[in-house]
Amino acid sequence: MSRKVLGLDIQTNSVRAVLVKSSLRESRIAAFMSAPIPPESEDGEGLRTALQAITANMDLKDADCAVSIPAVLFSCRNAQVPFPNPKKIRMVLPFEIEPSLPFSVEDVVIDFSVLGPGTTPGQTEVLAATVDKTRLASVLEALSAVHIDPQRLTLSGLSIALWTGRNPEATGAALCLDVGDTFGSLQIVDGRDVRLIRSFPLPAAPAGRDRALHHHIRTTLGALADLGGEAGSPTEAVLSGGGSTGMDLERFAAALPIALRTSDVRQERRVAGGGDASDWDPALMDGALALALAEIEGLESLSFHRSQFPGKKILSRHRENLVKTGALAAAVLVLMFASLLAESLSQKHRLEGLDQQIAAVFKDAFPEAKKVADPYQQMKINLQELKKGTSQPGESLPAARSIDLLKYISDGISEDISVVFDRLVIGPDAILISGTTAAFNAVDEIKVQLERIPAFKKVTISSANTDRSGKEVNFQLKVDL
Repeated sequence: MSRKVLGLDIQTNSVRAVLVKSSLRESRIAAFMSAPIPPESEDGEGLRTALQAITANMDLKDADCAVSIPAVLFSCRNAQVPFPNPKKIRMVLPFEIEPSLPFSVEDVVIDFSVLGPGTTPGQTEVLAATVDKTRLASVLEALSAVHIDPQRLTLSGLSIALWTGRNPEATGAALCLDVGDTFGSLQIVDGRDVRLIRSFPLPAAPAGRDRALHHHIRTTLGALADLGGEAGSPTEAVLSGGGSTGMDLERFAAALPIALRTSDVRQERRVAGGGDASDWDPALMDGALALALAEIEGLESLSFHRSQFPGKKILSRHRENLVKTGALAAAVLVLMFASLLAESLSQKHRLEGLDQQIAAVFKDAFPEAKKVADPYQQMKINLQELKKGTSQPGESLPAARSIDLLKYISDGISEDISVVFDRLVIGPDAILISGTTAAFNAVDEIKVQLERIPAFKKVTISSANTDRSGKEVNFQLKVDL
């Protein structure tokens, strides 16, 4: 998925802008420029003028934005807190750093990054930075005037330091030196963490600037040794920023205790595009390019402004496409509903046709029926009644056969056996005979005599019990036909 990101590096006297288009394959510089800030303008008006020049010359539609402002506007401190949870750190950090601030903690915006275990057991080291709310508000107002709501707002030079720490060729800690027109900053980066930040004003004359930078570098390296912690001794210094123009870099590097190289983020990150290579000046544009790439890659860093809710920005940016998609979805739903309605009507007509056919069959089968309300149920009832009135095998026996069976039983039992039959149930396959006789041996004799009848297959004594008087025996026989 492609994305456009604008990096704005706001300096004291100018604004550097780099527009980067990213895709899955590569990141490409679409446009870049530097706009001067008029020196004799009212507070915020000069910055607004420079931003208007940038927005007028770049296609910023649907572009996200990352902004940096001079590091000298920030106050940075290393602090130790008694727990590693970022939420708890954010709650107590203002009280930890307030004694070292020259103004009230309520007048500043604070952000921090967690560096890891502190020098004291059980402590966590954090790098905290603060910026005055009034100065931050003036920058945000100027950006808002040209319809820019930045995704992140950080201090200058920090994004270059982050990319320096991610250089695969890095062999240890590095000292990142960002030189602006009227200020400078030092960042000690070790791996992916920026562990120390110092900012300071600089003289305008190049010779005085050299001496001031040497002084701050030596001071920082000495303080780093006293600070301890996880940061190692820097093995190289990385120089960036337009303020290095006019300096004798060979003499400056010779006076440093560590090796010096100049930053070139475009070359290190293999960023394509940007027009004629001779127009690109890494010293001027690296800060803005590093900002845009950090936003694209999602590098975690100090940020002092939270953009509007991402969902709202996405809705605003893709409103037209969302409206088209919604209209298409509505059309699809309407067509689906119409299709279901047509199918329902078709099924209804088919059911009506089947009902008419059932009614016609019922009238043909039962022409005597006067009223047809529910032909299917009426037909089931009439068929059941017909079954009841029709002799089916096993359901009943003709009267003549019942008489014959009674004759077989009467003739088959000897006259000298005293027996009274109480019940005779004739079924399709068997006969149940209940009666009373004088003794149990008489029941056995009756069974034997009935088995002699050719029409009977088997005779079984189901039960034989004496009655309450004890003088007679009640019995039940089953005769298989």
